[in-house]
Amino acid sequence: MDDKNKPYSRDIQLLLSQFEQDFSTASIAPLGNGHINDTFKLTTTTNHFVIQRVNHTVFPDPVAVCNNTQHINQHLNKQKLIGNYPYCVPQQLQTKRGESAVKIGDNYWRIMEFIENSYTLESVTSAKQAALVAQAFAQFSHALSEFPARNLSVIIKDFHNISSRMEQLKQATSKDEHNRLMHCQVVVDFCFSQQSFIDHVMTLCQKLPIHVTHNDTKINNLLFSSSSHQPCAVIDLDTCMPGLLMHDFGDMVRTCCSNLAEDDTDIHNMVLNLSIFEALIVNYQETFADNITALEKQSLIVGARLLPFIIGTRFLTDYLNGDTYFQTAHTNHNLDRAKNQFQLYKLITEAEDNLQQFIQ
Repeated sequence: MDDKNKPYSRDIQLLLSQFEQDFSTASIAPLGNGHINDTFKLTTTTNHFVIQRVNHTVFPDPVAVCNNTQHINQHLNKQKLIGNYPYCVPQQLQTKRGESAVKIGDNYWRIMEFIENSYTLESVTSAKQAALVAQAFAQFSHALSEFPARNLSVIIKDFHNISSRMEQLKQATSKDEHNRLMHCQVVVDFCFSQQSFIDHVMTLCQKLPIHVTHNDTKINNLLFSSSSHQPCAVIDLDTCMPGLLMHDFGDMVRTCCSNLAEDDTDIHNMVLNLSIFEALIVNYQETFADNITALEKQSLIVGARLLPFIIGTRFLTDYLNGDTYFQTAHTNHNLDRAKNQFQLYKLITEAEDNLQQFIQ
């Protein structure tokens, strides 16, 4: 294997020795542009596979990540066999000892199937694409509706808990260890002025049913068929855990409906794309059909507001803490991201009455 100059080459060789497959003639190349896990494409004379080093800083329990994926895949395979799930289910390879997570040194690794003749997209550019995104992620959670969601491990505690995120912001503001509060006091004040919305969210969360949610519902977490150009697989299940539908829907809106990238500073020219929003919410509801409650339908618009607000709060907190979580390219990168997301939150809030027409 000619990978001596690649990072983790020795670890990867040790990893491959744990499997029954013959990888002696395999080659390895970097794959994708993810910012969390290190991902490689493993090519043999007959097959392709995906190798990942699970980031144990972001995911403190990599075994739980892989176990969750294994449970979900097993259930989706059963649903696919009886015609209840239309997409491919990329499998994790099992080691000689029947494990999907392999510890090599300080790192955990896994190997997964590579879906041939597929591609990814980085952004939604049309209502038609938005409809496909909504249908795919709705199909994913719908097919898992009979799976006991609470049997899954919680991968990141309080991931979408806005009360917890506000407490983190409060602590970062109080400490101001990097003397940055003076540069963002107006933004901080805006966050804390939204307490009535936060209270509404916390009350609503107590009334909504728990589902298996993906929690990273960007279009680049779908694979598209190179022949049909339709979604063929939902991928990157690392953040799958018990959650609420409004969180998955809100993340779709956050990543699909703005005309600007999430770190674009030209926020006064930000536009909320209503045709894409309509495609998302209509297709999400229609895919669930009768398996989504009236309250859950109403919560989708709350989720559309909530996710930009949560991620904006997280960006702002990280800015105050000295940029310890998100990768940054310049000093104010996280602050720029926060302002961008709060602008999207404002636009959705202003449009909320108009958006109600799309609730079926």
